[in-house]
Amino acid sequence: MLNIIKSDFFRIMKGKLCFYSIVGMVVLGIFFGFIASDDTAFEIAKSGLSNGSLLIPIFLTNILMVVWGHEFSYRVVNNSLILGVKRSTFFMGKTVLTFILTILFVLVYSLSLFTTTFVLSGGFDVVALLKVILAQIPLYLTASALGVLLFNIIKSTYVSVAAFISIAFIGDSFLSNIIGTYLPKFDSILDTLFFTNIRNVTNLSNLSTSFTTTIFVSSIAYTLLALIISYSSFSTREFK
Repeated sequence: MLNIIKSDFFRIMKGKLCFYSIVGMVVLGIFFGFIASDDTAFEIAKSGLSNGSLLIPIFLTNILMVVWGHEFSYRVVNNSLILGVKRSTFFMGKTVLTFILTILFVLVYSLSLFTTTFVLSGGFDVVALLKVILAQIPLYLTASALGVLLFNIIKSTYVSVAAFISIAFIGDSFLSNIIGTYLPKFDSILDTLFFTNIRNVTNLSNLSTSFTTTIFVSSIAYTLLALIISYSSFSTREFK
């Protein structure tokens, strides 16, 4: 598994495959730190972490394309299996790499946002904001796990990207409307919508213990479910 991760990192670094997305994360952090410069430094940074959740999923598609789309499109999976790499090892290596890059993207964005905020508006409570980032990361990983699922059950990489972006932007709203209108008895599900919860946890100190527990337990459950289904599909998929 480590060899797969190392070789992929080398491929990404050599080909600068995530370069423009990393630059985009930096620019996005600068943008959100700049447009709200009239607020207090802490509010600017917290608002930036909340607003970033709206656009960061777009950049996650680059990770999914690099880690999964490339492998499926260019017969990398086939060649690896022919060379004797186990499917479980290959899948685990790609999943871990997806999570590592997701965390890297979130940290790059946060660092850019914090640096811009500090330069324009002065100091702020870093510890409180780090707690927010630590709370957001598991939810971003759940989003990445959803991406892994889509790339493994949908054979077209571009359809997978479109599906992921659609779910990220309108999935929670669509589901909220359906449940609110037709399934009000299941409204507790609304507390587990992880794209919405990425924004919710920016107010971590104001959330009740039960709601916070629901957020993270459901996030872990969704992640595990997505990965189990993904591996089940990957392990039986015929690669040509």
